[in-house]
Amino acid sequence: MNPYFSLSKSKLLDQIKVLEDLGLKISYSYKTNRQIGDILQELNIPENKPTTVHFSIHAKKEINMIKDKTKISFFTQAESIEELKEIISQGITTFVIDNELDLEKILKATEETNIKINLSLRMKFQEHRIGTGKYFVYGMPSKKVNDLISKLKNNPQINQLGIHIHRKSQNTSEWEIVEELQDSLTQETLSTISILNLGGGLPVQYKSYTNSTLPYILKKISNAKEFLDKYNIQTIIEPGRFLAAPPIKLRTNIIQIQENNIILNTTIYNCALDNVLTETKMLVKEEIPEEQEGQYYLLKGNSPTRDDIFRYKVKLTDPKVGDEITFINAGAYNYTTDFFGYKKLETKIIE
Repeated sequence: MNPYFSLSKSKLLDQIKVLEDLGLKISYSYKTNRQIGDILQELNIPENKPTTVHFSIHAKKEINMIKDKTKISFFTQAESIEELKEIISQGITTFVIDNELDLEKILKATEETNIKINLSLRMKFQEHRIGTGKYFVYGMPSKKVNDLISKLKNNPQINQLGIHIHRKSQNTSEWEIVEELQDSLTQETLSTISILNLGGGLPVQYKSYTNSTLPYILKKISNAKEFLDKYNIQTIIEPGRFLAAPPIKLRTNIIQIQENNIILNTTIYNCALDNVLTETKMLVKEEIPEEQEGQYYLLKGNSPTRDDIFRYKVKLTDPKVGDEITFINAGAYNYTTDFFGYKKLETKIIE
């Protein structure tokens, strides 16, 4: 059997329902997994639901992949004024900016096109952190955001003003949202803005991460929505991984067993780059609990590279060549490379 992904529509709907039940507007980050995004465009969300799924787009090349351009929030990143005018001309009127240079350009683009936009300013959360560490920190300090909101509130080219909060992926601890908002935003800002995007970061279960804090996190998000409702501010959530990972499984087979090393019929380079980039080691459906009888194995891909390792330690019972190894929560950032001429695996859609 060739390796492939299986995508469950029903599981995707389950993930959406978790957030819709909180009364949140959902904006799916399309870069997380385009196939999930395409399914979301096709799904007939029941009419009695309070929200429909919109899309967060981070690159011009993704724009044409979204049929309804009115559902796009475009995240600018150093585009020229002419590029922004072109984007606006395609029917996109909702933008997120994270620096003053891009703000100046988008305002100039709206003046020259004479088209009004919805604009959100990206704000840094957890400002007590020192330095950026391994990853770039998006957004502006809260003081700057408050000042800009005050200056922009009467701008005739802006319909709705908002704030976007960038949250790191797999965030399990930093969810004191109400307290952060109270510390960061002035009463004038809260009375001016009409949308607030809480970003993403909702955790998904991996071997290297737990989602046991999810009920606590959802409660904190619910508290934040209640707080924002008092100011008539719409609350948006941006779940990329939370929607993309759970509905998808990666199905592989064992092609060789070398003592305690199992070789699979695929490689992380065409289906699981997230393993390398963020060290999210996927759970294996066939693995058994620590207390049961079995043997530990290393699961390696079939490329000749030393870091092509899906899992370093998985407990299995008497595995054999030809047996299936299924990775769960496999749908986030499962893009491929052209390394060794690899091609992306097929995705089979199931109900």
